[in-house]
Amino acid sequence: MDYISGLPKVGDLGSIIVVVDRLSKYATFIAAPKHVTAERTAHLFFKHIVKYWGLPKDIVSDRDSHFIGVFWTELFKIFGSKLSMSSSYHPQSDGQTERFNSMLEEYLRHFVRGTQKDWVKLLDVAHLYFNAQKSSFTNKSAFEIVTGSNLSSLTLLTPHKSVRSPLARNFSQEWKQNVDIARSCLEKAQNQMKKYADQNHRFIEFNAGDLVMVKVPDPRLSKSSRRRDPRLMQKYVGPLPIMKRIGTVAYRIELPPWWKIHNVFHVSQLKKYSADREDDARNQPSRPQLELTKTKEKVAEAILNHRVTRTTKCEHTEYLVK
Repeated sequence: MDYISGLPKVGDLGSIIVVVDRLSKYATFIAAPKHVTAERTAHLFFKHIVKYWGLPKDIVSDRDSHFIGVFWTELFKIFGSKLSMSSSYHPQSDGQTERFNSMLEEYLRHFVRGTQKDWVKLLDVAHLYFNAQKSSFTNKSAFEIVTGSNLSSLTLLTPHKSVRSPLARNFSQEWKQNVDIARSCLEKAQNQMKKYADQNHRFIEFNAGDLVMVKVPDPRLSKSSRRRDPRLMQKYVGPLPIMKRIGTVAYRIELPPWWKIHNVFHVSQLKKYSADREDDARNQPSRPQLELTKTKEKVAEAILNHRVTRTTKCEHTEYLVK
């Protein structure tokens, strides 16, 4: 059991509680508040885990303050569940479990990054698709191990044009798109972990206060930057200080206020900053490279008219303003 935090906030939700069955590797993803209390965690645990599977005999977690506090320890003492603790930085687990946990966090962070503000609504799809994938060790999916039966196909059986209900067609198309997103994110996570496993490589670790270079997020570049030869553009910007570590493979970075993006980056997007000892000028930004997304906010004086446009996916309201 663990938290994945530092996610884009949606309402009061900004973290995911991850609960994994040790035998089957069946994973449950629970959207939780950004600053969740031990009491709220317990309510969510009983709602999403105990209601379906009963009380576990043993709960393994790191030494997060939620899991070592009086409320949490006394609660499960009453129910008779053993609490086992491990350090998040030195997990007392076999290599297979450690790799699985890292891949799981990779998957969820890719998924959240791809869906942004919709990640809470689409988390159920991520949950279902993850548990439907067959393991290379057992040749069975976690869903099959837990339930004893295969999960029915997630593909669409009926051609869209033959469906008489537009709402049903739109629902099925949206479902397929969400499954495709989950599939893509899982493939990215698996490929990332395979890459580092093949290279016998461990992710570099940073501490709070370390200076790092951050890979430039290309989609955020201004139009003027896009006209430049990409081979001549700066690939990394910085140095920028690390604020804190988030989970096992991500860090919160102190970004300039005009960078309108989420400030948690996967470690693969960072590299260690090394000062130039021969030319100190290179250690200072030579041009405002970080002001790539700086924009001026405009305030509408009045709404003159509006219209509603509809597509197969959803409808949009457009406004004519002064």
